[in-house]
Amino acid sequence: MKMWFLLLLIYSSTNTEPVQTQSKGKVVLRGGENPCEGHVEIYYNNIAGYVGDKHWNSNSEKVVCRATQCGTPVSSATKNVPRLMNRTVWLNELQCSGDENDLWDCGGYPAPGVSFYQKPTVKMIKCSEQVEINLVPSLCQGAAHYLKAVSRQTGYFCKDNWGDKDREMAEQLCRSLGCGGFKEIPKLEEMTEKDFRGSAKTAVDCAGIAPVSNLWQCIRKNAKCRDPVVVTCEDHETVRLQGSRTNVCSGQLLAEENGEWKPVKENTSISNNFCRMMHCGDIKNHTYADHNLHLTCTDTVKVVLLRNNRETKCFGSVHVNVNGVNKPVCGTKWTRENSETVCKELNCGKPISWSLQSNGSGPGIMDSVKCTIHDSLLWHCKAKHSMNLFCKEVPDIICSGSVKFRLADGPGKCAGRLEVHHGGEWKRVAKSGWDEKYSDNICQRLNCGETTADNHPEKFFQGSGNFVSVKCDQNQPDISECVKSEQYTRNEEAVGITCKNHEVVFLDGSEPCSGGVGIRQNNNTFWLSGSNETWNSEAAQTVCKQMHCGNLIKFYSRPSAEDMTDMTFRAYRCSGNHASLLDCDKVELPDHNETIAQVECSGTINMSLSKGCWGKVHILTEGKSGGVCADSWTEEMSRTLCQDQGCGDTILKVRKPPSREQVLFKSLHMLGNNFTLRQSTFVKMETKVKCIPAYAVCAGSAKLKFEASRDECRGMVQILYEDDPLQVSRKVLTEHSNSICRRLGCGHTQHVAAYFGPQDVSETITELKCSGEDSNASLETCSITTGKSSDHGFLQCSDWREMVLEDHGCKGEVAVYSQAGKMFVSSEGWTQMEGEQLCKDLQCGPFENKREVPDADSFWNKTFKCPTDGSAESIWDCETEIPPSLERKKVFIGCQDRSKVSLSGNCFGEVMIESSLVCNKNWDIDYSNRVCQELNCGNAFDYSDSPGAKPELYVSCDQHHHVLGQCHRAEGRCQSSVSVSCYKQIKFQTTEKCGGQVQVNYGRKWKNVCVNKDTLTNNKLLNSLCKEMNCENNTNARLEEINKGVFLECPTDCKDLKYCVKQQPCGGQTHGLIIECQGFETKEPEVEKSNNTMPLVVGFLMSLLVLMLAVVLVRIWVVRRARKAKLSKMLPDREADQDSESYDEVGQPGELDLKHENVFAETVFMKETDNQSSSSLEYDDVDKAPETQPLTPQVFMPAASKGNFGPQQLAAQSEGKF
Repeated sequence: MKMWFLLLLIYSSTNTEPVQTQSKGKVVLRGGENPCEGHVEIYYNNIAGYVGDKHWNSNSEKVVCRATQCGTPVSSATKNVPRLMNRTVWLNELQCSGDENDLWDCGGYPAPGVSFYQKPTVKMIKCSEQVEINLVPSLCQGAAHYLKAVSRQTGYFCKDNWGDKDREMAEQLCRSLGCGGFKEIPKLEEMTEKDFRGSAKTAVDCAGIAPVSNLWQCIRKNAKCRDPVVVTCEDHETVRLQGSRTNVCSGQLLAEENGEWKPVKENTSISNNFCRMMHCGDIKNHTYADHNLHLTCTDTVKVVLLRNNRETKCFGSVHVNVNGVNKPVCGTKWTRENSETVCKELNCGKPISWSLQSNGSGPGIMDSVKCTIHDSLLWHCKAKHSMNLFCKEVPDIICSGSVKFRLADGPGKCAGRLEVHHGGEWKRVAKSGWDEKYSDNICQRLNCGETTADNHPEKFFQGSGNFVSVKCDQNQPDISECVKSEQYTRNEEAVGITCKNHEVVFLDGSEPCSGGVGIRQNNNTFWLSGSNETWNSEAAQTVCKQMHCGNLIKFYSRPSAEDMTDMTFRAYRCSGNHASLLDCDKVELPDHNETIAQVECSGTINMSLSKGCWGKVHILTEGKSGGVCADSWTEEMSRTLCQDQGCGDTILKVRKPPSREQVLFKSLHMLGNNFTLRQSTFVKMETKVKCIPAYAVCAGSAKLKFEASRDECRGMVQILYEDDPLQVSRKVLTEHSNSICRRLGCGHTQHVAAYFGPQDVSETITELKCSGEDSNASLETCSITTGKSSDHGFLQCSDWREMVLEDHGCKGEVAVYSQAGKMFVSSEGWTQMEGEQLCKDLQCGPFENKREVPDADSFWNKTFKCPTDGSAESIWDCETEIPPSLERKKVFIGCQDRSKVSLSGNCFGEVMIESSLVCNKNWDIDYSNRVCQELNCGNAFDYSDSPGAKPELYVSCDQHHHVLGQCHRAEGRCQSSVSVSCYKQIKFQTTEKCGGQVQVNYGRKWKNVCVNKDTLTNNKLLNSLCKEMNCENNTNARLEEINKGVFLECPTDCKDLKYCVKQQPCGGQTHGLIIECQGFETKEPEVEKSNNTMPLVVGFLMSLLVLMLAVVLVRIWVVRRARKAKLSKMLPDREADQDSESYDEVGQPGELDLKHENVFAETVFMKETDNQSSSSLEYDDVDKAPETQPLTPQVFMPAASKGNFGPQQLAAQSEGKF
């Protein structure tokens, strides 16, 4: 460790680099009229000193002028000037070639401040350049700018992170310009007249060169910088013009004094600088009014708002028009105060929104604008001004003065969807956040009175486009200021308003396009006067057109059937083409008004649903049929239309709403409870706009039915809902089973059960509530609820019946099973069409053949004839009321498929129908017996689940199904299939040839047989077992205790030993059976091939363990031998003892008994040994290294080399005896 530390120390000392300091400072000229003239000073370690003139020549002066960036020396101007004798002369004896960049690069001087110089003078030189420094854009405010008068090079001074820490430099700059002292350092972006990045820049830093008489003395050659040096001096004067908004560069001149703007008086000297300070060019003329100075500058400047390059009123992107050219205002750090200044300047109220938009108008004219509440003109706010500013974004403002309101797409001018003119487009108002108290304000603005009390139910066409929200606070008395843009409005609803002054025209007659002309306003009815003075063909034609009723057929007047004193009349005079009667001139009623205006138009209005009792709402008018948008459609309208169509008065929930499409009408507005749908006001769709059409589902459209199958009046019950058959849940079937059976003409309920097939989650009828009679399948008085469910049910009514083929399910005589029993079907009327339908119902593939079978059995009392239009869903739709004739013959049908049943093994295995696995759900032993018998495998012995398979068929059998192919089937998947074992595949064996333990196998694995004690006396059974082994008769048998097995007991007069095998497990009174037949040999038969590799693995591991133990013992022996060799050198007098006591016979158990105290003693011994002895343990006797090299890590050394060192020996060692 010490060695590593020493190496690290040496490395660190040899690799340490010296710290470099900036000891050689800059060269400056002092004492001249400008920074390029004066005696030469140079800085070393931040201390100013002189340059001696020994060997001084023109080359020296060239280097000075180059180092100060002042051009070339003026040779005739060099002279001697006195120096301070107590100041150091840093450089002397310089020998410059004239090409150096700095005096420090010249040769000759021995070292800084070393060359002796006692001369009282030094050289003063003059370089060719004259540097002029000023601030732009104002005399006493702006960015520090320089001009080299000779070379005409210009640029800016810059210093990174320019700020308050640079006050001394800013103070010096202001005083050198004659602008008084330093006032403030303004923000950089406000002061740079041009794009600073594109101009020449010279870095400055005055640190360490005080005193500074000119900023040029602070320049840093070849340094890079980013921030301009900017300053506002005390003598800076801020002025502005107060005058016309059309030209902000003309008006009364104001100057800022102590934060207040005061008029400039007539005794002020007139200077072009006034207009230039305001970026308005030069002075064009000036006048005095009330002793105050008024200026007109050469530039004409005004603020304008543009949208799509056109000037707009109170909204748009902010531009400034300078001398007729519009230039954008850049949006860097744009604020609300800036927006308020613009809106106020344009007399447009207050800003309601502003945003930054991409600039597409070219270079900007203002940037980094910062207005305050005291500013009224944007041009005079603090900002960066230039004609060619890089402008990425432009502020876009919407002022409250641009906001307008209207009610659109309604049945009249005073009702409809509220829209706001915002940013040059009409936008909808979001209902969320809308306060109804605003509605009165809107109605009054539109001269529509107040809001009606029943405004809430009214719905209007939603339209399209963007949304705004309206939310006012106490400081916003004008609702125009409360409009805000909305971003997230995916499911937003638009605000609709109906005002009290809302009026609509209607016709009161038996037909929708004829009758008396009425006007409805705020639940009040007014009648149109039928006076000849006002009621004419122009007015009548306007009414027909307004009501979408075609052309005028005739108009007339008739007296009212009611008391005239209870009626209110109005009169309108129409001339020309008007869209509405209400657009005509409203006039005073004639003196004698006793009639109501009547009209008869050519058109008509009809309403219906596209699917009869459900579907899209269709309106037929003016010879065209089309839909209406769902935006204004209500449930009450749906209920009314269902009643009109004879589809009940209950409406159901729409499951399949239609997609957007073009419709004929935007909206429909009912007049009230006492008016029909056809008397409603229809708002026509003028443009091709798509919307979701109105849609209704009447309860009368829902129909009950059993799922189409070979069964009638039993099975899964469905309700046709929008033409989709939805399953009825078991819960609903249980609650309404009798009603459903009666409605379907199937008698009464026999039972309700769970559906045998897959219980997949699907849309299901979960609730049914009916009122009235249940005499038919229509559910027009019922309300239906759907939901996701897997609770599918099965209903069987008393009049159930099923049609089957009696052979193997897909072939045979046609029979009908019902409560009355089995009856055959007459062949009368049966053709290929009926055969195809039945094969389809039975899931037996295509029809193959048909024939007649004479017989005198009982026949079904009806014949079958399928409709030719293919509308039959099952064979029962082909049933007729015609009974069969007396000469009856059975019909035999063959289908192409065979419903083939099979097992995956020989009389055992997974059950399959036509290669499809069968699910284990509802499976029982009778189903298994059908399978085994059909396959000639006897009875079924057992059945079980087969997990992991992918079944495809569910099966349900009735008592009259004698083969599995006749049973009901349903496709689907469940957790496991069913596996069946038949008796025919049962096998017996004994554990030895012709004897031993009796075992049985029935398709799975061999199991021991257990029997009662009586079996030993049953010679017939024992002999039968021997014959199963192909051996002679039994010679001996005994019992043996076993834990488990399969019970063996034969039924009476059993002839097949396999049927003696029982599912009954072995109990406490049973025993294993061991027999000996003739030919018995004590050779154990191979019961079952074993793939068990565990003994091999265990043997391998044991061998490996023994090998590892041997290696460890050898390692211990070697270590102990090595320890002995080493210790013999240290303890020669103990060598013999060590050999005899510790190392002779390593195999002795006592030799390896490592006691605690000995290990501890050895450890102490090793710690007390000095470095030399430690080294000798490891390195002495190198020739014996192979013999003494430890085979184990040092951590195991104490145990392996403890020797015979006990406490006495250690004590002796400590006393110096060794």
